[in-house]
Amino acid sequence: MNKFPFTFILVIALAGCSEAPTAVVSTPKPVVVRTVPIEFSTEASPISLSGVLVRRTEADLAFKIGGVVDEVAVRAGDSVAKGQVLARLRLDEIDAQVAAARSGVEKARRDLARTERLQSGAVATLENLQDARTGVEQAEAQLHIAEFNRRHAVIVAPEAGRILRRMGEPNEIVTPGKVMLGFAADAGGWIVRVGLAERDVARVRLNDAAALVIAGSASAMAGRLIRISEGVDAGTRTTPVEIGLETAPIGARSGFVVGVTLTPPEVAARPVVPAAALIEGAGGTASIFVIEEGAKTVKRLTVQIEELRGERAFLRTPLPRTARLVSGGGEYLRDGQAVVESK
Repeated sequence: MNKFPFTFILVIALAGCSEAPTAVVSTPKPVVVRTVPIEFSTEASPISLSGVLVRRTEADLAFKIGGVVDEVAVRAGDSVAKGQVLARLRLDEIDAQVAAARSGVEKARRDLARTERLQSGAVATLENLQDARTGVEQAEAQLHIAEFNRRHAVIVAPEAGRILRRMGEPNEIVTPGKVMLGFAADAGGWIVRVGLAERDVARVRLNDAAALVIAGSASAMAGRLIRISEGVDAGTRTTPVEIGLETAPIGARSGFVVGVTLTPPEVAARPVVPAAALIEGAGGTASIFVIEEGAKTVKRLTVQIEELRGERAFLRTPLPRTARLVSGGGEYLRDGQAVVESK
């Protein structure tokens, strides 16, 4: 039997197998990225809002009783001295009431004296004497009321200051308590009243610094937080606070709108990254890529943004202090990708 053909075929087959190509797996080249150190800051986020400029002591002045206005001696903007007469009612009726009350006191005292003589002679009873004494007390009380109303039928300046508003004119018939004049005392200086939201009131403390800018003015004034209310305004649901000005505003008027920037105390150190390093931001959430110490690949992290201020983003999410942040090209990376930091 001839075995040659079979051997020949086997050799050819083996030779063909030895010439088959070998598959080669290629490794992606590392991506070159720019990185920066992660910054940490204790700087608190400033609180910006609007307030109203007023003098510390302002009051609405009114008559205690009603009547006909006889005189309003001042106008809005006038400077006044302490004790100066500002307005008065016609006093004819009021003076008559005082005179009637005085006459009542005199009569009650005469009745008391007569009853005392009669009681000493056993003609009047002890009860008659006690009633007479009560009559004197009641008459004196009526006189005190009449004289009090007479004093408050004239409005005088409680302190040296300025008239802010005039809301009444001579010959008007006014009711008790109707405001006639708005008054501001010179003593006490100026304050700005603002309302803080719940999220902000917990961040501030008394004596915090404030920068204030009057609407339409380019210059800022310095102030300090001097009062924080213990209650919340029912209408706005904000907490009223007062900011005291360190110097009197030049050319300002009570009621001006003021831009206020409050600087709260420092906070615990938090990460600050360039805003350009944030990718796929939505609401208060975004992603960043970091390279941890000794690593050759990037790690994608989801972070919570507390505030964007200019080109910087303040984060709530803690980050490793030894990591480096990918500051450019992050939109082309994927988690775990090999990278090389540019020199």
